[in-house]
Amino acid sequence: MTQDFLEIARNLIKTHEYLMISKSWCPDCHYAYKVWEQNGVRSKIHIIEFDKMPDQSEAKALEDAFVTLAGIKWVPTLFFHGSFFGTEKDLKNWEAQGKLKEIFRKEGLIE
Repeated sequence: MTQDFLEIARNLIKTHEYLMISKSWCPDCHYAYKVWEQNGVRSKIHIIEFDKMPDQSEAKALEDAFVTLAGIKWVPTLFFHGSFFGTEKDLKNWEAQGKLKEIFRKEGLIE
């Protein structure tokens, strides 16, 4: 992984208030897509699907950069307000605890 891809990943995290890295075939990612749709926030989430990028060597380098920045290799990984926010595991836990909407309000996703 080059420094260039780390910089690209940092800029994407900084530029997009709500960012999700993903793969289109991933069942956990589809769970997150469903959560966004159910809460009416899909349009607020910028989603990068690595497997749909035209250059797969660049996709791999970018994914590696996100792994370095997040500290985990997992999709989906969420970045909110310029920082690592969590994964679909967190979404599932908050949903099970009845806290999902409260957290989305706190994060500015919903009113």
